[in-house]
Amino acid sequence: MPHLSMMSAKNKIDGSVRSLAMNFLQKLQVDDTAPGLHIEPMNAPRDPRVRTGRVNQMYRAVLFKLVSEGETHYVYMGTWPHDEAIDIARSSVLKFNPIIGVAEVEDRGLPEEPQPAYVPPAPAPVVSPAPESEKPEPSIVVVPEWTNILPASWTAERLETEAGISAAGAQAALAATTQTELVAVIDSLPQMQGLVLLGLANGDSLADVLAELRDDSAGSTVTVAPESQDATEAVDPQDDATIDRALRASKGEFVFVGDNPEELREAFESLDFDKWRVFLHPEQRKYAESSNSGAFRLTGGAGTGKTVVLLHRARELYRANPSARILLTTYSRALAASLMQQLTRLDPELPQVEMGMPGITIAGMDQIAARVLRGASRDDVTAATAAVLGPDRNTLANKVSRVEQDFEAAVDMASPNLPEELLQPRFLDQEYQSVVLANGVVDEKDYVRASRSGRGTALNRGARQELWKVFAQFRRSHHMNDAATFPEIAAVAASVLRTRAAAGGALPFDHVLVDEAQDFHAPHWLLLRALVAEGENDLFIAEDSHQRIYGQKVPMSRFGINIRGRSRRLKLNYRTTAENLAYAMSLLSGIEYSDLEDAPETASGYRSVRSGPVPSVLAVADASAEVEAVVSRVRSWLSAGVYPEAIAVLVRSERSVNRAVDGLLSAGISSSSASGGSVAGKGKVTVMTMHSSKGMEFQCVVVMGAGATEIPAMWTINGLPEAERFDALLRERSLLYVAATRARDELVITAAGEPSELIRR
Repeated sequence: MPHLSMMSAKNKIDGSVRSLAMNFLQKLQVDDTAPGLHIEPMNAPRDPRVRTGRVNQMYRAVLFKLVSEGETHYVYMGTWPHDEAIDIARSSVLKFNPIIGVAEVEDRGLPEEPQPAYVPPAPAPVVSPAPESEKPEPSIVVVPEWTNILPASWTAERLETEAGISAAGAQAALAATTQTELVAVIDSLPQMQGLVLLGLANGDSLADVLAELRDDSAGSTVTVAPESQDATEAVDPQDDATIDRALRASKGEFVFVGDNPEELREAFESLDFDKWRVFLHPEQRKYAESSNSGAFRLTGGAGTGKTVVLLHRARELYRANPSARILLTTYSRALAASLMQQLTRLDPELPQVEMGMPGITIAGMDQIAARVLRGASRDDVTAATAAVLGPDRNTLANKVSRVEQDFEAAVDMASPNLPEELLQPRFLDQEYQSVVLANGVVDEKDYVRASRSGRGTALNRGARQELWKVFAQFRRSHHMNDAATFPEIAAVAASVLRTRAAAGGALPFDHVLVDEAQDFHAPHWLLLRALVAEGENDLFIAEDSHQRIYGQKVPMSRFGINIRGRSRRLKLNYRTTAENLAYAMSLLSGIEYSDLEDAPETASGYRSVRSGPVPSVLAVADASAEVEAVVSRVRSWLSAGVYPEAIAVLVRSERSVNRAVDGLLSAGISSSSASGGSVAGKGKVTVMTMHSSKGMEFQCVVVMGAGATEIPAMWTINGLPEAERFDALLRERSLLYVAATRARDELVITAAGEPSELIRR
């Protein structure tokens, strides 16, 4: 029986042809001489090992046939219409790259034609605005473009002999004068060659780039790159045995399935377009499979694959130990539901279970807190409530507090002698969560002495004493009204688990994986640490401080979560185009961000493996003209063949959701509003708030409402102390960054009147 390898996520075919291609591969895996397969060599190909096979009368599969140690090994490249498949087969070469240490397929052009020359892509077309007689002409805000191309020290010869880039690829890369052109070159190269070019263009040394790829591909390389040119020349890149070994070890661009039918099914299904969100790329793989002696943190910008790593890591942990209790969690119920869908898409056989059972539990942190309390005895909950909220509190709650209104009422009743800026509900809520609940404060004396690490506004002893009057009244009112906040519930749940652990009781989980950790508040961290005992692979935390739109800057070390150097950053963006990423990163430029350990967080070093149109930023006269501009752009995408469900309109407020939906419906465009973690439905354009779009991805996105009066939303900022005001502005900037990075291919931003200061660069 022949063995089989498949190229990963290269060839997208529709459902009817997919089933035929799968049937072809199943027959090939059993017997490559079976009637009807018609495995045929090409006439004068670039690589004599290339073959095509008949999928049906119209489609053919492109294969390479290797023979090593008496065994036949086919490499499936993809399925195309007959004539296209013939041209692809005749122009493609399978070889081993001795410098990078991987098998790869290069396109060398048809034999009768010269090696294809690189032609820079044409600039993205600019859509002319409507004549002034019809409506006001929108102003175009210039969008920046990355210009980090290859350093001048690299020559074509060096790229070939030292970096393993093909001759045509090296020449094309040096001809590129912009990031867009360079990414277009990268798109045309084998995956690993493209990643090498990206690293060099980013200013990394060749040694660091190659070391990163060999490390991150977790075994995808066969040999360490030779230390000298003589050693490199000793490797025959066309040797069947060498390529065979590389394919069997590969976990990057190829999947080795051997003669196992189940492996074939899983590998083939991973090529489905619907599964691209859970495809694991080389840079991400080692983080999904590595073992850590304690808590580990993975950082990275939007689109770098942190969630994908978490999904694969959950599967790897379960496969290593099916008895393990694994939690995959995030800050909201909606995002947890999205994680459930993605894990099912990755592997529908993985058991998704209730808390405490072997398998994988997926839930938001507030859901987990509620489940901990439901599973605890009444005495345990009573004791924990008293420990967190004070000895006079003997019951927790039957309803959830209205936080802002309750703090306003507490201020009125307590009448503290403090400036107005310290009595804003947003300031009080954050102080209560990050200081009072985080430190287990139950009286004024505790609060005066409590650590306020991470809080921007300094408070003297007198101010703390006055603030405690408000917090004490807030708690008294909750007790009387049988209410509690979600952070209070999380803190009580954490206390239940700590008491249980101190008595030698079992904790609910063996491994906890965290997504969107930058949006956790302090009691979430208390609960997170209490859910799993310290030890090997206990906590794996993914975060991007640039996307913090809810959470607070509270160092993890305060809660006993010690990273101690176990932190890495993903830098390659596999979702957003280079042009969209450049614009999104420009929103953050010149602004200081800090990570979960309160260390500076850089926005530099990120690069994309995809290219596309330059984002458009349109400033129009008024709200009515803005709706027209949105309708016009959405209609143009639909006319170009983009599916409605692949389009989103993102707005700053719930009020604007209705305005956008009404405008689209009036224009005959099917659309609907959606909440976080979901889309409007098949055949409909999705309209949602920027907050709700967290964790979502769309082919085309309009960010509507980026005018000076809408973002930053002044109601989130006015009246706050200066330090909290700065942090609130960071959240607004991060919100715009989140919205901009939801677009995979095309991004348009609209503003009624003067554009926001956040997008005027």
